[in-house]
Amino acid sequence: MLSDVLPDQEPLSEVGQDILEQVTWSPEKARMYAVEQYFREACWTFGGDLPRMLGITLCMLKAEATAGRRLRPAVRALAGAGFRPVDVVAFRHDRLTIREVWRHHFNLATPERVEAMDLILPTTDTVCLVLKDTEWQPGRMPAAIRLNSLKGPADPGERLPQHLRHQLGVVNGLFNFMHCSDEPIDVFREIAVLCDDARRDLMRERILGDHDALPEVLALFDALERRHPAHDFDYGLSWKRLAGAPGAPGRLAARRAAGEDITVTDVMTVTQGVSYEDPHRWDLLTVITHLLKVMNVPGLSPSVPNVTAEWGGPR
Repeated sequence: MLSDVLPDQEPLSEVGQDILEQVTWSPEKARMYAVEQYFREACWTFGGDLPRMLGITLCMLKAEATAGRRLRPAVRALAGAGFRPVDVVAFRHDRLTIREVWRHHFNLATPERVEAMDLILPTTDTVCLVLKDTEWQPGRMPAAIRLNSLKGPADPGERLPQHLRHQLGVVNGLFNFMHCSDEPIDVFREIAVLCDDARRDLMRERILGDHDALPEVLALFDALERRHPAHDFDYGLSWKRLAGAPGAPGRLAARRAAGEDITVTDVMTVTQGVSYEDPHRWDLLTVITHLLKVMNVPGLSPSVPNVTAEWGGPR
């Protein structure tokens, strides 16, 4: 029980143990999130709807999902697993949202990984799907935990055909197309990172009304794909295209062709000066994701524990 670890003391937050015990199985996360403003604001909106919210989760289809044309395949894979959208929020990541969404995992990220995410994620909009788990019932595994177990591990060698990452053909550790909330407490928190009071109220109305957001989702996909050309994420072809690019990207490719060892830092430096609309930006980003080999500082663990389907049910 969380109450065994959170003894009776003067409270630091109005969020009670009755809520915390239903949305997380981690005493560490309960302590950290209970005083965090994002989670508090989400509780103001959704705290009275916990039974329904345990059947709701988030899946963010990141910038590379648009460029790689994985948007519709992702929705089809999610539907096949029993998840359907009841709301959708499109937004453009910036430095702040990147750090806030991944706040409790960035303590182990290398500087190069953080810089790479800063370059990749703001290139196009991210599509945040608010998903209803159609298989969820009271007393069963929360939707967020089930979706995470279906997403599959980061290591390609450990993925199975039923894993969503396998079905989407994930390219590498950075071009993995989706971010899913770990457990219900993260669903609450990440909604508030992205949405102000009015947008959270609309989301609540749609969740409680079992809104069918699929037409909005597909229309959004159409708009994104009209604005952003498809990319193959092919490392060799990306270098070939860069060889014909004007300016700094072309000069970088010429240095490589002359035998110079091009580092990930070299490519990041060039990418910083390339606009989001430049047709060669995704070529540079593809090169970065292939050159970046070490994304986590060895010996460190996330500041909050990883959640797995084996954790069991709410206490």
